[in-house]
Amino acid sequence: MKTVLVANPKGGSGKTTLATNLAGYFASLNYRVML
Repeated sequence: MKTVLVANPKGGSGKTTLATNLAGYFASLNYRVML
C-alpha cells in the first residue's frame, strides 16, 4: 500500500483541501483511495 501524507503544524494552510483534491485526482485515475 502506498501512502501520501499531507502535514503542516500551522492551521489554515489548506491541508484538507489539498488532501481531498489529491484523493479525487487519484480516484479519477482508478486508484483505490481512503481518507
